[in-house]
Amino acid sequence: MKKVVCALAAACLLSGLSGCGREIEADLVFVNQSDAVIVEVVTAFQDQSGGTRNADSSPLKRGESFGFEAGEYPVTVYVYDKAAGDVMEGALAQLTIQEAPPEGERWYVAARDGAGGLTLSTGTRFPDSDER
Repeated sequence: MKKVVCALAAACLLSGLSGCGREIEADLVFVNQSDAVIVEVVTAFQDQSGGTRNADSSPLKRGESFGFEAGEYPVTVYVYDKAAGDVMEGALAQLTIQEAPPEGERWYVAARDGAGGLTLSTGTRFPDSDER
């Protein structure tokens, strides 16, 4: 029984850290709605930057998401198919958001498959998988 409780606690913790659920407490949320091989997502705010990837460095699956605490806008979101060496080079796609979201809202950045490769879009609603 103790093993089951520990396994459930670990699963809940990992689910919260990976952002698999829609209840993400963050100012900016990246959502993978593509089949692209995405290994790392980096945000570069004016006053800070940060990146994230799965603990085992496996690609993000469709529907997985990561949350970021916002810094000072503008922010550029970079998406990589391998571990980012230089933030400015080798990105599959990037998107710059000029201003903070409206009060009480957050930005959602969705990665989608496009005719020319990976595309990023932004909005204040969690993206539906069938939105284009």
